[in-house]
Amino acid sequence: MQQSKLIDLLRSFDARETARFRELAASPFFNKNQKIRALLDFCLGFGPDYDAEGLDKRAAYRHIYKEEGYEELRINNLLSDTLQLGYQLLAQLELEARRPFQKRLELGALLDRRAEKHLRHSTQRLQQLTERLPHRSHQYQHERYEMAQLLDRFALQRNPRRFTPHLQHQSDALDRYYWCNKLRLACDMASRNRAINATYTCHFLDELLSLFRQQPPLLAESPALQTYYQALMMLSSEEEAHYRSLRQLLSQHHSVFTLEELQDLYDYAQNYCVKRINSGEAAFYRDILDLYKEMLDRRVLLRQGYLTQWSYINIVTAGIRLKEFKWTEDFIYTYRSQLAPEVQENVFTYNLAALQFERAQYQEALQTLQGVEFSDAFYHMAAKMIQLKSYYELQEEEALYALLEASRKYIKRNRQLSTYQKQSNGNFLKMIARLQKLRSRQAQYGSAPPDNLNALLQRIDAQPELANRSWLRRKVSLLA
Repeated sequence: MQQSKLIDLLRSFDARETARFRELAASPFFNKNQKIRALLDFCLGFGPDYDAEGLDKRAAYRHIYKEEGYEELRINNLLSDTLQLGYQLLAQLELEARRPFQKRLELGALLDRRAEKHLRHSTQRLQQLTERLPHRSHQYQHERYEMAQLLDRFALQRNPRRFTPHLQHQSDALDRYYWCNKLRLACDMASRNRAINATYTCHFLDELLSLFRQQPPLLAESPALQTYYQALMMLSSEEEAHYRSLRQLLSQHHSVFTLEELQDLYDYAQNYCVKRINSGEAAFYRDILDLYKEMLDRRVLLRQGYLTQWSYINIVTAGIRLKEFKWTEDFIYTYRSQLAPEVQENVFTYNLAALQFERAQYQEALQTLQGVEFSDAFYHMAAKMIQLKSYYELQEEEALYALLEASRKYIKRNRQLSTYQKQSNGNFLKMIARLQKLRSRQAQYGSAPPDNLNALLQRIDAQPELANRSWLRRKVSLLA
């Protein structure tokens, strides 16, 4: 029963949703089956983890039916009915959150009944709710289209031969909705086509863009449309001018978009910067960090209430690259609590040690990592890389060789590391071992043979999969 769909759904509920589920099950309007209420009470008694041994079908059967026998089909049907009521709760919560939609349903029913005494107040309330919507993108235009359709019906019921402006409003809102949503989908398609080599086709796009570039007033006055157009041009042409225009529009009109839309638009801008960085344009690290700062300020980075570990790492990496050490340290501590609990300790410890290493605080980095047992193989291996580099910087040769051997065995035996991670980290172990040998020879004989240094540089440059490549190159150059 712990693996049932009902228990899986209950685990996803927060305290408020759980309380609402109790209320829904207790309401005769939604549920007249007392057995469902009894099953729900039994299950909720094991929350919020729902992992105790007593949570099983036979115990639930005895609790509900007060008898010693057991009928599998009977309890399965009850579980299914309770699950359906849980789905109904989700729909009800969604309906409550979408007040204009709820009011439209009400107004449509009143129009069907020609309930003249109720219609004027209901239409006014719908207009108020629609205009109070916090965003002004495609969803808002769709709400305005639906509203205008109902208002036109109301006006025609009162006087079928009178001019009504709502028909024009309906047409204009539909046009804005279509154009905005079409460009939004075109951006999504272009992004996915590039990321996963998909074959999405946005039909009639060339014709639409040709019309859009004429900038008819109906379209030119929409910030959402202008923003999506620049995003699409950036994704299609990769011209920096479109990226800069997108950044400016996002800064000026971020309140126009829903959280989901902002996340997508910022992702497009970030991916553009990453591509430029991968092409050797390190100046775009500044853009990446500025984008992250904007997203933090606007709480765009949170997913299900948490900051993802990859966003956290990327922000720290950008801050380190730009040598904004104080800001990066503040970020590491400030946003530690916003990481998901299951990864929080790993992510925080690794990133703090990475910052300390870049600040040349090698002993502090080693101390931070000391005694921490990383539960994730990626962080375990990344921490070993920091320790190895710290031992090298501190000239602790014996400790370095001991950790090298332990790391080789870890890579060989660990099944969580990907093939790329094994190869890139394994190659780093080989290179730092050669580097240490050359430095030991230099300490012994006063110099390292230039041919050996050049040969090591060539090995570093020729290796396609190699962690910490730039650090290795710097250390070789210091031995020359």
